[in-house]
Amino acid sequence: MIDLRLWQQICHDQAITHFMNGYHQFGCLATPGAGKTIFAAATIKRLFDLDMIDYVICVAPSLTVKAGLRSTFEHVLSLPMDGQFNAVGVCMTYQSLASLPPALLNRLRSYRLAIVLDEIHHCGGQDKAEATAWADPLLALTYQNEQAYTLSLSGTPWRSDRLPVTTLRYNALLSPQMHYCYGLKEAIADDVCRAPIVSVIDNEHWTVTTEQDGTTHHASLASLLSHDGLRYEMVLENPRFVSHMLSLSVQELTKRRRRYADAGGLVIASSIAHAKYIQAELESMTHEPICIITSEDPDSQDKLNRYRKSRQKWLVTVGMVTEGTDIPRLQVCCHLSRICTELHFRQVLGRVLRRREKRDANTAVLFIPAQPDLITFANRLQCEVPDAVVIDRPKLTSTQTIGVSPSSTFPLSPVKHTPDRVSDENNVDDNTSVVTSSIIRAHLLPSTNTVTSSEVSVSAYGKYKEEVLRYI
Repeated sequence: MIDLRLWQQICHDQAITHFMNGYHQFGCLATPGAGKTIFAAATIKRLFDLDMIDYVICVAPSLTVKAGLRSTFEHVLSLPMDGQFNAVGVCMTYQSLASLPPALLNRLRSYRLAIVLDEIHHCGGQDKAEATAWADPLLALTYQNEQAYTLSLSGTPWRSDRLPVTTLRYNALLSPQMHYCYGLKEAIADDVCRAPIVSVIDNEHWTVTTEQDGTTHHASLASLLSHDGLRYEMVLENPRFVSHMLSLSVQELTKRRRRYADAGGLVIASSIAHAKYIQAELESMTHEPICIITSEDPDSQDKLNRYRKSRQKWLVTVGMVTEGTDIPRLQVCCHLSRICTELHFRQVLGRVLRRREKRDANTAVLFIPAQPDLITFANRLQCEVPDAVVIDRPKLTSTQTIGVSPSSTFPLSPVKHTPDRVSDENNVDDNTSVVTSSIIRAHLLPSTNTVTSSEVSVSAYGKYKEEVLRYI
């Protein structure tokens, strides 16, 4: 029998009691990195031991998460989960659910079924009329198997498009009714997760030059981003600003590796071209090879596994490691993604919070630009479900593009804004915040680089500032 953490055992017992009392849906909110998969596998094993189920279907948002699910379930159950002869279940992605033959769906109705839905917030809508592409086949599966035991898992059980999360129940205030919640505060106290330290990087002198208005000066990134027609991507394209963010991240990881020799760092880029530029910058700084994983790589899963087991320092990716990927040696993250939603922010942060054992580091550092939304998200990490998350009909958003930067050393071609997950498309409008302690430090690295896009150019040539938000 696998040893469970205290929260996993309590949640396991509650889920089993819930199912034995005749209920068929159980929702678990556990902060990213807390160990939801182990809990789920132990719960399914108990259902098998009690002879309450014959077969289990595990569904995940990506191939990486699916592979992790299968590995954990096969370890806990000591039985195959490959969907082949003599297997007790199968692991698949939400996307692959749509390709299941109707005959197979009908055949599953004759089984006593359990369905494990990992990162369920990727599925929106609770009826066919409003269902998202991934939710539609899931609804078909659950409708045809109404007596199935459904285990819905998420560390962030809300969506940015205002659709209700598929399979979850909601109260009168339209907040998700999770049957068990295990938050970041509890996970830190139990030594399950590291305490996050968020370092907010800004410059005290930005300029914007346009043909119409000439040059305007801004004392902060927040002021800069209020300029009409200026896109956040232009800041992320500024070579010196990116170099400064990476330099701080490298310094932090170097310091940590003196004590934890295999500590790793993660950089989340905005695009594949951006990731390749960052890879080159890091290699120039560290004089070491940098692992980069993008959707272009046919062997991305193998590369990820090799990095996980190695002592290589840095991993650069666009969106393939933002959720559900278990690399506990990651302790430092640099957020250079153009996606600025709370869902994405928390999932990125979760990649560096998972602890290995009590001798492991008890803190992790996330470096972010002083983008106002990101600062807001960092300031309310205590809220497991942000108070102002609302359920509504989805709203269409205009296509966003990355501007061309002729003077930049890494020109980015205009491309469609294609978020890594459908739930990252829109911002979440929240107002609740928590108090954090802060430390202001000035960095005397001047920047004279200019990024130009069509009729707008952006320059930063003042001192850099770092505000450290500690959540302990």
